[in-house]
Amino acid sequence: MCGIFGVVGQADRELGERVTRAINHRGPDDSGIWVDSTDMPVTLANTRLAIIDLSIAGHMPMLSEDGRLAITYNGEVYNFAEIRAELEQRGHYFRSQSDTEVILNAYAQWGDECVHRFRGMFAFLIWDVPGQRLFAARDRLGIKPLYWSETDNGLLLASELKAMLSSGLLNPALDFHALHHFLTFYAVPPPRTILQGVHALLPGHCLTWEKGNVAVRQYWDVPTVENGDLMSAGADAVEIRRELRRLLEESIRLRMIADVPVGAFLSGGVDSSAVVALMTRLSGERLQTFSIGFHAEGQRMDERRFAGIVARRYDTEHNEVVISGRDVAAQLPDFIRAMDQPTGDGLNTYLVSRATARHVKVALSGLGGDELFAGYRQYRYMLQAQRAGRLWKRLPGLGKAAARAAARQLARISG
Repeated sequence: MCGIFGVVGQADRELGERVTRAINHRGPDDSGIWVDSTDMPVTLANTRLAIIDLSIAGHMPMLSEDGRLAITYNGEVYNFAEIRAELEQRGHYFRSQSDTEVILNAYAQWGDECVHRFRGMFAFLIWDVPGQRLFAARDRLGIKPLYWSETDNGLLLASELKAMLSSGLLNPALDFHALHHFLTFYAVPPPRTILQGVHALLPGHCLTWEKGNVAVRQYWDVPTVENGDLMSAGADAVEIRRELRRLLEESIRLRMIADVPVGAFLSGGVDSSAVVALMTRLSGERLQTFSIGFHAEGQRMDERRFAGIVARRYDTEHNEVVISGRDVAAQLPDFIRAMDQPTGDGLNTYLVSRATARHVKVALSGLGGDELFAGYRQYRYMLQAQRAGRLWKRLPGLGKAAARAAARQLARISG
């Protein structure tokens, strides 16, 4: 990951240095600041974790060849090679091998509509010097974070709330509605954040600033299932499994594109095990895998046995991180500092990520698999409730009346 920051309304290199120090953990390989006061003063900053094109040519903020555009960017566009080839045919010149420059030239070619061409995870800010215009975008599923706030000191945008706070341009105040949501759901639902007046740019959305006006619009939504999908086309289970396998292989192959070693989190569940199996097949090299385990107090959550079975099956270079309750307590302050937005989840991911970072810069995981394939227990409860609802609709009036009477009687007994 990288750290990005931008402010429209301030051209201040010292401000940029404060911010890069605050988010150095997001990009320890390089940092940069760009300021402009052609008309509207602007500051862009970046801390870089180098994954593609490790050379100085990938330095950010990056300027277009003609100096008209400046970008600060976090993420990876997996299809950048195909987009680059098309842009070269259209006469664009490239000085680096980075996907950052591809985004910059894609914006020069297609403007705001460039986001429709990107396949990946990203958050970026582009300042158009002659147009005096800012364009910011976040990837379709919101893998990369992006926050923004309009203040008396200008428009602020950043990867983390810590960057905004470190700028000194924000008057921090707690959003009590957000606090209520956190205490109820253990998370703050976007676009709210824990800070009043600071918003999360929603997934699949972009933001523009022009002539003092901020506009946010949605450029993508989850597509509805059309009649041409596999199920309605009469595909059998074998065809569906084959297509799922193809899509999963393609997704993993794209995410393994890097100029640094790539590893994998391995919990032993179906999702991460499938990822590791396909990574092993695609890479042709011995894969580094990482699992987290717990001492006696966390034995119920310990999945090392299953992870070990998968690691042996695919001959991975397996690393286990064993955590005690004392370790968790000792690292809680660091975890809270790292989470940025308050959340009741993520401790396991934080601990295994911290250990993994000593070995590789990039790690794939099975996160999201349970949401996509209804792997959690509560999804079964929802299915049972749906079935009960259909059954209730079919019940005759006398049956419904009897069920209501029984429910009232049970309520009196339990009361």
